[in-house]
Amino acid sequence: MRNERALFVLLMLAPFVVCALVFWPTLSGAFLSDDYAVLGALSDWSREGRLLAALLSKFHSGLDSPSFYYRPLSIASLGVNFVLAGANPLTWRVTNLALHLASGALVFIIVRRFSIDCGCGRSNAGPPIAAAVFLLFPMSPEAVVWVSGRYDLLALTLMLATLALFLRAVHWHDRWGMAALLTAACALASKESAALLPALVMAVAIARRAARPGPAVTSIFFGGVRDAAPWILLGVTYFCMRAAIFGNPFQVYAGTSPLAALASGAWMQSVSSAGAWLAATLPLPFARAVFLIAIATLLVLGATTCWAHRALRAVWLAVVISALLSVVLLLPHLSVLAANGEQGRLFYSASALLALLVGLAVAAPGARPAATWKWRRRALTLGASFLLVAAELLLLRATVSSWSTAGAQARALIAALPGTASEISGSGYGFVLVPDHLGSVPFGRNAQGGLIEPPTQPLSLSSRLIVQTPADLPAWPGNAQRGVVDALRRYPLSQVWAAVASGQANGTALPTDYFCWAETSSAIVRLSLPRTAVDGDWLDAWRHALAATPCVEAAAELEAR
Repeated sequence: MRNERALFVLLMLAPFVVCALVFWPTLSGAFLSDDYAVLGALSDWSREGRLLAALLSKFHSGLDSPSFYYRPLSIASLGVNFVLAGANPLTWRVTNLALHLASGALVFIIVRRFSIDCGCGRSNAGPPIAAAVFLLFPMSPEAVVWVSGRYDLLALTLMLATLALFLRAVHWHDRWGMAALLTAACALASKESAALLPALVMAVAIARRAARPGPAVTSIFFGGVRDAAPWILLGVTYFCMRAAIFGNPFQVYAGTSPLAALASGAWMQSVSSAGAWLAATLPLPFARAVFLIAIATLLVLGATTCWAHRALRAVWLAVVISALLSVVLLLPHLSVLAANGEQGRLFYSASALLALLVGLAVAAPGARPAATWKWRRRALTLGASFLLVAAELLLLRATVSSWSTAGAQARALIAALPGTASEISGSGYGFVLVPDHLGSVPFGRNAQGGLIEPPTQPLSLSSRLIVQTPADLPAWPGNAQRGVVDALRRYPLSQVWAAVASGQANGTALPTDYFCWAETSSAIVRLSLPRTAVDGDWLDAWRHALAATPCVEAAAELEAR
């Protein structure tokens, strides 16, 4: 008995230790992409003496414009990181990893509770394997490593906490039920993905009633709806609040219409792009094949096994419906899945639900007498589970490696920019081209100003140089005609466009010194670009200049335009 308990404890702790070790190399990396927009906003609010007021204002307004984000609790957590650590990304990243590990623990707790309620016993392999599947899920690094993934992390942690508390509650107004209502409200204040939560709670509530023998179908359904009524009402309140703030309860991204996408079938474009996206986000072909086959095998085994048990059947259906709904609710907001493998964070909630299904599949065989064929099915289930976890680990290490490399590249870029600024003559102005992304990792996008301004840099570099991505290049001849270079040299970065718009900028000159970021050597490389390159020759001049440099990623992005 003691040996069995020690083995169970070891099995329980192993996925958490392995997960922490895999993600450890990423903790030393610099901020990436959108992180700088968040850091810049928090820094500005702090410098103006209104950090707390600005964070509190997000509880009754959108996160930014033109998006329709309502995420006040997540931005508040980032504000706490800023107060505690400033521009040092280590604490921010550790917080992300801690939330991921906490969600893994909640997956363990939920599967264990399902196992107990369904008669599978307390000590089985289901909970630790479910935790391992979630913690090592190969699409999760975008949420865990990227500080901007905090929204997904916090929303899911609170969603899982709500479900775990709801499973403990006898009535909605007991201490567990009230705590579940509080965590549900916090989840809805973290990210729009938590809008799934009322449906998830209702599905589980119906499943709990269906597990009891006797009641009619209508009694089961309406009883479950009644049990989940406070969470359903909370969801209705959330959408009413979104309608009041944004004028549209369902829109999340600017320029999209989820209802129109559903009605027209435009969401099918996302489905058609799934193959290329999967190939990019799961970069090892053999491990990808094992991963997909193992998942399919476990879903089939879980469905056939759970269907034979009344209690497990109801829970299985509840989680399957919720997992499908988590994807269906997402697709109308997307025009297409990124071919380079980005957007893995959008499926972070779905990965937790998939892990619950795997946990149920592993736990289920122990609920029945040990006939020979049932032991064979159990062995097949455990074998598929271990193959899945092994494939996940291989894929996760490959994916995490690219994030670790990108973080190190960003740190090197930040360190190199002041030296580059000092190379530029007093009458000159520098232009540094950096990649939008490195593989599937967002890199320079939305970071242009943040890379050259405090608190990332000790002093502002904007009067000496500007950082841009290939997507910014086409607009520069026109910007130069409007005097943007003069404005950059004479005004703080935050005032540049106002100065241009008001006619306070003079001259029509382009930058004088050109550079690009070479990811192969982690260095800023000087370019030879004709100063007369304008209009139609501008992009061609850049293509020709980049072709002779090691700035491979930037050159590829420009060629793709």
